[in-house]
Amino acid sequence: MSQVLISGGALSATVTTQGRNGWCGLSRLAHHDYPISWLLSPALTLEHYIGIPMDSPEYIEYEPCYSPRSLDNITSDGCTLRYGAKSCSKVDCSISYRMVPPHYVDVLVRAQTNRAEWPFKSLALFFATIVNAPIYTGVTFTGHDIGVDVKGGNPWIHFNGFASVIGKTVHPAGLNNPELPRPENPPPSYYYSDSSVRFDRAFFFGLVGQMVFAVLFPPSHREVVRFTVNPLAPAFGGPAWDFFWAIKDPTPSRVWELPLRVLWKPFRGPEDVLKEYESYISI
Repeated sequence: MSQVLISGGALSATVTTQGRNGWCGLSRLAHHDYPISWLLSPALTLEHYIGIPMDSPEYIEYEPCYSPRSLDNITSDGCTLRYGAKSCSKVDCSISYRMVPPHYVDVLVRAQTNRAEWPFKSLALFFATIVNAPIYTGVTFTGHDIGVDVKGGNPWIHFNGFASVIGKTVHPAGLNNPELPRPENPPPSYYYSDSSVRFDRAFFFGLVGQMVFAVLFPPSHREVVRFTVNPLAPAFGGPAWDFFWAIKDPTPSRVWELPLRVLWKPFRGPEDVLKEYESYISI
C-alpha cells in the first residue's frame, strides 16, 4: 500500500510513500471548515538528515527523500510512515500519526542510526512545511529579539527571517551556543543561518486565510528543537515553516523520540493558540 487516508474529528489527511520528489508526510491535510488546498508540500516532510559534511563522498542531499519507505500500523485514524536507512547517515526513522478530535494530529518521531562516526558529533532531522500563503509570510511564537527592547512587554514575535541579526533559524532562549555544529566555512544552507530571535515556549503558528497551522512540542523537548523560516521556497512559490530536531552524540543503535502535536483549525487569536499549547502540555 502506497498511501492511506486517516481522519478524526474535523480533520482528514493522506499519508503516502510516493510523494512528489520523494516528499512525504501529511498530504492534503483538510479541515471541515476549510476545504481549500493550502499545502504546497506535505506537512512535516522529512527533508534532511544534517550532520555529514556536504563535501563527503557519501553525502546524499535530501537523503530521506531517496530512502525506502513503507506504511504500517494502519487504522482509520492513524498510521506509521517508515524510512529505511541509506548509506550516508544510516538512519532508520519512523513517524507515527494519530488524529485526535476535534482538530489535532499527534505525531511521534523515532530515529536511530548505525553510523559509527558523526564528524560534528550531532545529527539533526529537518522537517519542512511549505504553504500556499503570500511570500514572506512568517510564523508567530512567544519570545524576544536579543538586545531589542519591546515596549509594553508584548511577548509575541512574528518572524519571517528578519531580526536585529538577520537569519532564518530561531533558537530556544537561555541556551549557550545553541547553533548546529558545523564546518569552519558552512555552506549557505538556511539551517546554518542563525537569527538573533529566541523562542520561550516550544510552539509556533502561521496563518493561511482564516485558519491557523501550529506545531506544539512538550517542554521536555524544548531545548532540542529549532524553528526555521524560509520566506520563499523557490521551487514551490510559497513560504516554508520548518523546524529541526537536534540530537547530540548520536550513539549507534540508540533510539531517540520526539513527540509533537499539529494543530489545524479556524484562527481565534494568538491567545487561543497559547491555550491550545497549555492544554497539550497538561495532558
